[in-house]
Amino acid sequence: MAASQLILDATIRHAVFLEKLKAGEVGKFGPFLKEIDRSIRERLTQSDLSEYNVKRLEALLKEVDSLLLSIFDRYSAQLNLDLIDIANYEAEFEALSLTRSAPAGVSFDAAMPTVTAIRAAVLTNPLSVRGIGGGKLLKAFIKGWTVAERDRVNGVIRQGFFEGQTNFEIIRNIRGTKAAGYKDGILATTSRNASTIVHTAIQHVSSQARMEVAKANTDVVQEIQMVATLDSKTSQLCRSMDKRKFPVDSGPRPPFHPNCRTTFILLTRLSETFTQGATRASVGDDGPKQVSASLDYYHWLQQQPAAFQDVAIGPVRAKLFREGGLSVERFAELQLDRNFTPLTLVQMKGLEPLAFERAGIN
Repeated sequence: MAASQLILDATIRHAVFLEKLKAGEVGKFGPFLKEIDRSIRERLTQSDLSEYNVKRLEALLKEVDSLLLSIFDRYSAQLNLDLIDIANYEAEFEALSLTRSAPAGVSFDAAMPTVTAIRAAVLTNPLSVRGIGGGKLLKAFIKGWTVAERDRVNGVIRQGFFEGQTNFEIIRNIRGTKAAGYKDGILATTSRNASTIVHTAIQHVSSQARMEVAKANTDVVQEIQMVATLDSKTSQLCRSMDKRKFPVDSGPRPPFHPNCRTTFILLTRLSETFTQGATRASVGDDGPKQVSASLDYYHWLQQQPAAFQDVAIGPVRAKLFREGGLSVERFAELQLDRNFTPLTLVQMKGLEPLAFERAGIN
């Protein structure tokens, strides 16, 4: 098997493992969420809010916020330690994969970056998440989430007080109802947001750690190539990033957005480009299967039926994709601007009005 295919296979298998690791890390928030629920209920059942004035309310909110701050700080400390451990593991994985990718007869041991260098990259390089809120450092990214969740809880209590709600009604709004499986309270939102934070943070530390390995081996690593997930859930940005190449020392890195699953492989001078017969995993209309590694996302999507295309990229874009007379390459170019920001349909129409006319899209 070609060395480049070995790298791709290992990277894709590892991406699946990483998604499982993310799920496990998300599960660690469960006990903290239960503690938040219990602490709020205990505090709100101590006295009747209908007897409070505004001054007493603000004192209560300060007390609740202090309780939440303590819980979130303990969780954040644990998460940050886990993220550093994950980063070190990811660097070891990448260095080992790089070593194993050397062709038969070639002696090569990939250099491993120091623990200090990995930690610095994880903590001082901003997340590559695009759009509003992008460019945050890891600790600020996590801190921003905890502040938002504390504010949300206090906001529900304050609003409930001014609307004359009972303590029971306020607690119900926070934790949800048993009939709905407690998915209709704001703590369900906190749980979902925790999942997003963890998934995105792990993708960040993985990318940064693996890039440190690339930088430590620039004598053999030439550039990196993005690998998006071939299924109907992949974002517009990641669809167009698939197969793009960037220098080791510049360019964007995953995560490109919250919950991003895109990864990358290291392209080296030790191996040729992917050989005929090399494959990558996909989940198309006919289920999971291996497809040619030479396919980028939109060439793969071109092989899927119209109904699948409609789900994957939306019915309007899919109609343009099929009937606009654009090449696959040009359609992919129209998805992002030069700053890798997704383009709207209006912006795309401004660039290719005839394609919209041919597809009958007003």
